[in-house]
Amino acid sequence: MKKLSILTFFVLFAMFSHAQRPQGHVSIIPRVGLDIANLSGNKIYYTDNNSTTKYMKSKYNARFIGGVDVEYQLLPMSSISLGAYYSQQGCRFPDYRSNVVSETGSESNEAENWEKQRWKLDYVLVPLMFNQYVTEGLAVKVGVQMGFLTNAKVSYTLNLVSFDKEGNVVSEKNTPVNTDIKKTLNTMDISIPIGVSYEYQNVILDLRYNLGLKKIYKDKDMPKEKNTFFLFTMGYRLN
Repeated sequence: MKKLSILTFFVLFAMFSHAQRPQGHVSIIPRVGLDIANLSGNKIYYTDNNSTTKYMKSKYNARFIGGVDVEYQLLPMSSISLGAYYSQQGCRFPDYRSNVVSETGSESNEAENWEKQRWKLDYVLVPLMFNQYVTEGLAVKVGVQMGFLTNAKVSYTLNLVSFDKEGNVVSEKNTPVNTDIKKTLNTMDISIPIGVSYEYQNVILDLRYNLGLKKIYKDKDMPKEKNTFFLFTMGYRLN
């Protein structure tokens, strides 16, 4: 029984060792997936039907990410990788209504409905990651990531609603709005990605949380909002 246990151990060890990539091995890993992003501290203030000023926080929004990693095997259980991704980030807001106040201070018979508000911030991400394999196929990872802003827009539909004295809707006017805010934002972003991945037959599922370190606005008087996002990708190791 003891000899059988020892033999089993060496067989499993040999299989495990064989599965690891040798030191110096270079792999190319294309990836596609979802970028689930938000902006920390992003708020909108509005006036409700009771003329009370309120605010709402932005929500996470799912968009596209795609790119490629080049991974270098430092040791059989450790590697580093350098990537380049196109990442669609930003956030979204729920629909809300803000009463329109006249110059005399009394409420008018109009209200503004803000619908489908989306902040679309697109970056080219360059992550440098250290990957530590804790068992066959399973790795934990941490690194540093640079982001370069390529596009920044805020889009929404402004619905102006008019009422009569009884509160019935008299008219509605929908106006699509698409505002470019790139000039107001920093062109470079820095974050710390922390994640885990699992690989089976060259298919790699990767989940990372990215903690933003730099505020997005250039102006020091603007809110200190930062990118915060999850990346979920599927990749394939080509070699």
